[in-house]
Amino acid sequence: MKSLIGVGNALAERGHRVRFLVPDYAAAPPGALHPAVQVRVLRSGSTWVPGTARKLMYLVRLATTATAGADVCLANYFTTAYAAWLSRTVRKDRAALAYNVRGYEPLSHGLLAHANLPSRLARFSLAWLSYRLPLRKIVTTNWLRDQTGDQHAYVVGHGIDPGVFRPPRERRRHPALTIGTIGRLGDAKGYPDFLRAVELLPAGLPIRVRIAAPDPVTPLTRFPVVVEQPTTELAMAGFYAECDLFVFSSRAEGFGLPALEAMASGCALVTTDCGGVRAFARPNENCLMVPPNDPRALAAAIGRLVGDEQLRAGLIYAGIATAQQFSREAVLERFCDYVEALSDTVRPSGGRDPRSG
Repeated sequence: MKSLIGVGNALAERGHRVRFLVPDYAAAPPGALHPAVQVRVLRSGSTWVPGTARKLMYLVRLATTATAGADVCLANYFTTAYAAWLSRTVRKDRAALAYNVRGYEPLSHGLLAHANLPSRLARFSLAWLSYRLPLRKIVTTNWLRDQTGDQHAYVVGHGIDPGVFRPPRERRRHPALTIGTIGRLGDAKGYPDFLRAVELLPAGLPIRVRIAAPDPVTPLTRFPVVVEQPTTELAMAGFYAECDLFVFSSRAEGFGLPALEAMASGCALVTTDCGGVRAFARPNENCLMVPPNDPRALAAAIGRLVGDEQLRAGLIYAGIATAQQFSREAVLERFCDYVEALSDTVRPSGGRDPRSG
């Protein structure tokens, strides 16, 4: 949503009409919107209706209204990709359809989701099939383009705000090194692997742990731990500023933005080789990289960094330099150029090829 708000605001700044279609059970934007951006709330039933039924009702409403009056309809999740395609098919609208693919959803929202097996298998199938729908794809990395199977997908990249994510002027000194990580339910983000890795570390290791946890996750018991719930970019930047190391234990990522944010904030990075991180992560140059779903390798990398101050310093220096190459403004400009080119394909004066954007 943070990325979508950035795109919507940038398009509105260029003078385009932007409309977000959102469900009534999650209508509050998690960030400031440009005054010209419209928000249309779709009713999904009464509050006493079960959550799953409300989500289905929202998708039905979306499938009848998504493309109404639009030159471009941008889907951002595999279920909304189906809704956009159905809306244009049923309504016979002219809108160009695009699918903003930010992660490999057959894994992240399918097989690795926090759900029962039948649900995970169904989500995997629907997500995989959504990449076969006739929608133009916008992806964050070459890895994600390859995973979708669409070599014509437009790689837009990802970026950060260097005014927010930057090394602190003075990091607090503490006898124990602080290790940060993200705590999420399910296996997709690899939090269970992080917990198992910490259990494998020597008991006397001079570390403490900070967990940014949007979900009610199980904390650690072997080392001192602080659990936080940062909800804004500034709060997340403050979280990174308290960490010496950041462990990104995800099993599948379209990009891996927290790892890049941690780099920019002056943290030494341990990351899994989870796909999209290869866009910026260079093993033994700006990070230590281990295989996904391998707690022993993760524990070994953490232990190596804790015990080697020179290695930490080298990774931090290279990581900051790498992160400075990923500008959010440049990404938004490429994204907006592509959307404008798509809109030209449905207007009488069209002609620009959106893949050249």
